[in-house]
Amino acid sequence: MMYFTWRQFRVQAAATLGFVAAVAVALAATGARVRDAFAASGLAACTDTCERAQTQFAAAINGFQPALAVFYAAIVALYLLPALIGMFWGAPLVARELEARTLRVVWSQGITRMRWTAAKLLMLGLAAAGTAALLSLAVSWWSQPLDLASALPGHDQGLSLPNRFAPLVFGARGVAPVGYALFAFLLGTTVGVLARRTIAAMAVTAAVLLGVQLLIPAMIRADYAPPAHSVVELQLEPSMPQNLHLDQGMLLVSSPVDVGGGWLLDVATVDAGGHAGAVPAPDVCVSATASLAECDQAINRLGLRQQVEYQPAGRFWRFQYTELAVYLLLAAAVGAVGVLRIRRIDLT
Repeated sequence: MMYFTWRQFRVQAAATLGFVAAVAVALAATGARVRDAFAASGLAACTDTCERAQTQFAAAINGFQPALAVFYAAIVALYLLPALIGMFWGAPLVARELEARTLRVVWSQGITRMRWTAAKLLMLGLAAAGTAALLSLAVSWWSQPLDLASALPGHDQGLSLPNRFAPLVFGARGVAPVGYALFAFLLGTTVGVLARRTIAAMAVTAAVLLGVQLLIPAMIRADYAPPAHSVVELQLEPSMPQNLHLDQGMLLVSSPVDVGGGWLLDVATVDAGGHAGAVPAPDVCVSATASLAECDQAINRLGLRQQVEYQPAGRFWRFQYTELAVYLLLAAAVGAVGVLRIRRIDLT
């Protein structure tokens, strides 16, 4: 049964492995230089004042354009892999047999439908999980210097890449991709059973998977643990990024907040009395002759603060395993629906 399953899916398996191999080659070709740049910058020994080391590391990475391309391509690859598995492994698994009307022959050869289903799901499910785990491990290894740099003080010294806890990157690190792959595979299988048409099942699988992977980061992930809060003094400098907006004499202002590799959820600017929102703009800020530096100095004298809500970097792996559990539960739920439906398929 295992050999027969492999024979049926060897083309899909070969295509997926080719995709993973191409990503691995790109990672191997550029990973050593990224690690050398990290070691040469001295960031490995930095614990407090890291601006000079960060600047050196940023200059090395920005001067090596293939590294930036691989960084984002690896993220895309890890989000694309579950979609490929769901569409090309899961969706055709039963739908193709139903379309070709071959299940009656298969299940009349001494193999029960539940044994057939268990063998298919076990073999391909383990293959999907293993493929996602290997690719995630390779990407995490390659990205380790960048992830370490983003968690150190002075991380924004010319290298503005999202850290591993940021919503864009979180799903392309750690164990979460394993959950995505298993969910996508079982989702595709179940949709194939229900739709009974391979092309339709592939389209629905892609759409549902996209919706779930947008919904969970936007509405669920931040609540895996209560957020941490802190208050930082708002001090502007002409050399630092800032968001300064004047509207009818009222001032909305903020500056970037470093949460040390954590996930920044919300920043609210409050005045000296603790009131959030806009404050009256200093006269110098609405003067046509004043400079930005003079406006910054006047704003600094207002005693504004920023209330920060974030998930600390130390919770990264807690969130990873929580997300894995969420997707495993979703996978179990859709898989159970598919298995129950297979039990009730009428081949007459």
